[in-house]
Amino acid sequence: MKKLLNIIVIFTVIALVAGCKTSEANYRAAYEKAVAARAEDESIDSTIYGQVRRQMKSQVMQTPDGRSVEVQSQFVKVTENGGGIPENLKSYNVVAGQFKQLFNAKSLRDRLTDLGYPGAFVVETSEPYYYVVAGSYSGLTQAADALEQLRAKAPVAMKAPLPFILHAAAGRSTK
Repeated sequence: MKKLLNIIVIFTVIALVAGCKTSEANYRAAYEKAVAARAEDESIDSTIYGQVRRQMKSQVMQTPDGRSVEVQSQFVKVTENGGGIPENLKSYNVVAGQFKQLFNAKSLRDRLTDLGYPGAFVVETSEPYYYVVAGSYSGLTQAADALEQLRAKAPVAMKAPLPFILHAAAGRSTK
């Protein structure tokens, strides 16, 4: 009797394991569940990175030659080992990337350098949130020209709101 019970338990376990095989349908169901959960999950606005974005002030400024340019203002500092020094950070910065991870920001900075943007460097907010600066300029006209050129060349994939001009004059920090 005990032997029969053991055989039944073994067959039951085998049947359960065999019934749990992965399939395309199982993967699809898991994927759809993850997508639904992500959509229902808290938006980025409720995270620390959303807080950084809320702190960024947006305004439309006029260049001396009469163009209207949207400019974002944020307190930033040059990232240590980010390819720049505090003196590189001018008032108007053309941002080509934004990241939560420094590794990813440095990777984009390296790609931009290889693609003809030797002045590219990384800046960060206090959280930190990292921005990859393709070029830094003292004047808004220069920055607006560089922004147009970056958009036209599109050397790397950029999703909205990129690229944009970051005004760091009020928030430049050397900490």
